[in-house]
Amino acid sequence: MHPRSYPRIMFSTIEEFAPEGTETGVALALQDDSGRYLFFLAGTRHQRQCPPGQLFYAGIGGHRERGEDWLVCVHREVKEETGTEVDILSSSITWYVPQQGTIRRLKPRDRPRPLALYEMIHPPGTPRAGGLYRIVVYRARLRGEPRILLLDEVRGIVGLTEMQVVRGPDRRPRLAELLEEGACLVAGEEHVDPRVRLYPIGTASALARILPLLGFVAPAGEGLNIGRSEPLSETARNGDRENQGGPRA
Repeated sequence: MHPRSYPRIMFSTIEEFAPEGTETGVALALQDDSGRYLFFLAGTRHQRQCPPGQLFYAGIGGHRERGEDWLVCVHREVKEETGTEVDILSSSITWYVPQQGTIRRLKPRDRPRPLALYEMIHPPGTPRAGGLYRIVVYRARLRGEPRILLLDEVRGIVGLTEMQVVRGPDRRPRLAELLEEGACLVAGEEHVDPRVRLYPIGTASALARILPLLGFVAPAGEGLNIGRSEPLSETARNGDRENQGGPRA
């Protein structure tokens, strides 16, 4: 299908994107004090979904219970998966990230405004394979040190640089390689073999497409495949970065 044939979808609220009765969840574009993005590594119960010698990483978060407030869901999931709290940061722009078609900029009325409204398709080998999962992604900062509470859910928490996030879908490096490049393992070191290869799913894949739209520039020679998107104005780039100072999803 030609890209111009995709309809221009405009959501004015989160509820319009993810109405009651659809499968929905929350996830975090969670950063540490050094600007690394934090993701959970698949716990033991997810192992069968991963190829031998590999683990997926994804955004911290999870399913929203029926009738649950979005922010209540965020804080509950973070507490369950990391044992700590976060501060939610409002984005100046919300990105609509469909499975097909163009990534688009939205300005929903919700506050705090989410970073992304992401349509994820459950991967093969999972209980809901092929089904649509609508994820609301918020920016956030940690308040405390994360720790592993349930090993079956979360094997470890890895912090990746912007470059590593953006390149994630195009390679499956060993954890040891990522650490040499500037990543860090902030929790679960005793549970993760540094020889394991890592690959993104869910929100981690969405962020790989979104970050270049926020002004990320890859070093010369690094080809990036982020899919189609609307051009981003200088005002939009600067406005979104004002909030930076201070799964599965």
